[in-house]
Amino acid sequence: MNLRDFEYFNALADLLSYTQVAHQFDVSQPTISYAIKRLEQHYDCDLIKKDPSHRTVQLTREGAILKAHIHHILDEFVAVERAIEHAKKKQVHVGFPPIIRARILSKLLREKEAVNFISNFDLISGGSNELLSKLLSGRLDFSLIGSVTPLVHPNLTVQLLYQREFYIFASKDNPLSQKSEISFEEAADYPFILLEEGFVHAKAFQRLNDKYDKKAQTLLHFSDVQTIGQLVKSNIGITLMTDFIPFRDMENLVKIPLVAKDKEIFYVQYAHLKTAVLNEDLQQLVVMLDKLSKVDDTCANE
Repeated sequence: MNLRDFEYFNALADLLSYTQVAHQFDVSQPTISYAIKRLEQHYDCDLIKKDPSHRTVQLTREGAILKAHIHHILDEFVAVERAIEHAKKKQVHVGFPPIIRARILSKLLREKEAVNFISNFDLISGGSNELLSKLLSGRLDFSLIGSVTPLVHPNLTVQLLYQREFYIFASKDNPLSQKSEISFEEAADYPFILLEEGFVHAKAFQRLNDKYDKKAQTLLHFSDVQTIGQLVKSNIGITLMTDFIPFRDMENLVKIPLVAKDKEIFYVQYAHLKTAVLNEDLQQLVVMLDKLSKVDDTCANE
């Protein structure tokens, strides 16, 4: 029994045809049959209902059980192979979403000792959903991830670092600037300038806009926070943003809290597979991230 046997069985359970599976993998039909036989010998049961002609394929109950678990088995095989390959090549792939990287990486690099071990990482940029997928498949060894709800996954060890409210930012010349708090429904009367799709901020906006029947209109999308700040300052539109990444120049900008029923939270956490064995550099990164989070929380509460 080997990995290929599982792959053949998975394809057969999907396609229900020995001919199509053989064609897909460019092998003979007997190769597929022998693979299924090896699995049946291993589990000591029939996985496929017997049809000598091989014209029809039906899973037995035991076969259906194996099919239900097969993706997890294959994913685990791949994750193990990738983890060992990374270790052999002394590669450590760390995911950093752009918004999170802009704040956390800049703070980490102020610490002299951080420069040495961070330079050993292969830093991978991308949206949080993309990085999460790569982490679960073993293509990343560790990742920072943003979300609008706390990240929970049975295969991951997750540690929350920050949680920040989303605010409406408007120009001082905008009538909204006079309000001490605002509902999203009120804000939806003004055009929004937002971060591009793929950012967690876009998800927060979508959740709020869906709540009010997509009343809000988006004027422009940008990948750069500071560009958005300048356009909002010019009163071209308003934006939904956290203060996790502050605008460099807040002059003529007003930060307005959302009312309680409309509050959305930006969660920042780091995660790795529960099966991961963190090397010394990653262990050091974890220590520094935890320390950085505690320092920022202390400053925020003072």
